[in-house]
Amino acid sequence: MLLWLILGLVLGAGLLWLATRASLRFTWYEWLLAALALVLLLFTVQNYFASLTELEPRAAGFMLLLFGLPGLILVVVDSVLVWLRLRKPKVAAK
Repeated sequence: MLLWLILGLVLGAGLLWLATRASLRFTWYEWLLAALALVLLLFTVQNYFASLTELEPRAAGFMLLLFGLPGLILVVVDSVLVWLRLRKPKVAAK
């Protein structure tokens, strides 16, 4: 129970920080990828700890692989998309 409270506080603070940064503007698909990655990672954490509680360590490892790896891949893809978009030089209008 305390784990979900801490995760909620950390995620809320992180989203507030991202939303208030003027230099960072995200496109709709970057927000969508980030939300999907977040859902996958939270699902992974919940299933991992639930499987360990039920004394199923093999299932816990399988959940890490099945849902955690795609979540991490989405985080990396989203981060690279944002980095490439911010790195692109701005073209001045004439």
